[in-house]
Amino acid sequence: MFRIIWLQFRHSLKVWGLTLFLFIVTGFLTGACLNAIQTIADHYPHLSKNINPTNGFYFPLLFGILTIFIVSSGVVKLVINRLSKEYILWVILGANPHQLSLLIGGQLALTGALGSFIGFVLAVPPMVSLDRWFIVVYEGSYFAQRVPALPLEFSLSACGLTVGFIAVVSGLAGYLHAHQLFASTQSDILAFKKKPAKLQLIIRGFLMIVSAAGLIFCYVDSLILTPQAQHFLRVGQFHEAAKTYITNLMLIILLSIIFFSLVSQIILPWLIKGWTWLLPRKTSPTVNTAFWNTIFDQDYLSSLISPLVAGSLMLTGITLIASEITNGGTNQEAATNIKESLVIFVGTPLLIILANVLTITIMTSTQKRDGLTQLSILGFTPKDLLGEKFQEAIIYSGTFLICGVLANLPLYLLIKHIVVMTHKTMTLSWLANFMWPVWLWVIIMIFIASVDGLQVGYGLKNQVGNLILPISKQ
Repeated sequence: MFRIIWLQFRHSLKVWGLTLFLFIVTGFLTGACLNAIQTIADHYPHLSKNINPTNGFYFPLLFGILTIFIVSSGVVKLVINRLSKEYILWVILGANPHQLSLLIGGQLALTGALGSFIGFVLAVPPMVSLDRWFIVVYEGSYFAQRVPALPLEFSLSACGLTVGFIAVVSGLAGYLHAHQLFASTQSDILAFKKKPAKLQLIIRGFLMIVSAAGLIFCYVDSLILTPQAQHFLRVGQFHEAAKTYITNLMLIILLSIIFFSLVSQIILPWLIKGWTWLLPRKTSPTVNTAFWNTIFDQDYLSSLISPLVAGSLMLTGITLIASEITNGGTNQEAATNIKESLVIFVGTPLLIILANVLTITIMTSTQKRDGLTQLSILGFTPKDLLGEKFQEAIIYSGTFLICGVLANLPLYLLIKHIVVMTHKTMTLSWLANFMWPVWLWVIIMIFIASVDGLQVGYGLKNQVGNLILPISKQ
């Protein structure tokens, strides 16, 4: 099986190479964290838990694992769709869903290992200074006074751990996502391009119910004063009372991400149909074409929007927690500043999400170029093609903006309720609910419009070249 995975990987290297940037970024960030953990363990094995900064490096890893599982789903779907003819041939030759899933998982593991190694090597020059800065940010003067010299250095074992860790995580994620798609291919070789089987729908429905129930429980539990919070309020420690809800708030962020990733393919097409009536769909051919392109390309739609909403939730949630919950109290040295919290908890998954947007956009470039060729044959001018792609960018980014704001709103209202309940003062206005979605909306709209505009220019250049070549031969 290993030989087959290797040969198939070499055969499909160009396709898997398109996903390499995602794992290079992951390797860079994971390598910096694991290098710090390893060198601290080597030089200070008996460091007191109170001043040990190692735990601060585990949080980006945990959020990074969750992000990889979310974004890898879209990557696997796009790779399978692009190589669908080859995997149909494997099914004809007798491969079962388990073998096909191993084939995908093995290739994704190889890609993850290669990308993480490149990322770790690229991270070597800034790694020591980056880790030192991270520790100072996380621990502040409290740590520096007790351990003034921490010899962070390049660790060979950390390199091996980074490559192995990302290879295992990406391989497992690839296997699980591929098995979900190939589950019913034994009876129909085209099943992975059709609607999911009943068992998959039952499992997905069960996970939706579990995550929704978890969300309801965490929200209800956070609406009341817990015994621990009541104790801090009786002794006048209002800041500490608010901090008792941090675990629930982090669980709400996690469960919200999981729940949205499960329901995204169901609600996103309906959401687009609902809000795009504001656009001139009936009077503008470019707008109408862009609308139907976004509706039909559901794999790209969910692969793009779900990670972005996850990033928006994490950014908004950590910003609100840092500014309203952890900011203040007697242990001010340990209270996390907004910028520091964003770097520590959200920096890693946010960069992975942005790398994922670039990856899936590049992977769908061939399909989009074919669509541009067909539209030009139907009479679309270069100006019409650019207008159509700009309208697609508006629809994609607008849909994300709506999802991001609506996903953030319950969390903002809950944190506001906790602040009032624990007799604190709200420092952020309701505009905080819009801050990160709006920033990401602008970034994504500009990025998609720019990439699609380049594709239009590249496609027109190829068409001109194809027309000139036959004429020159005559």
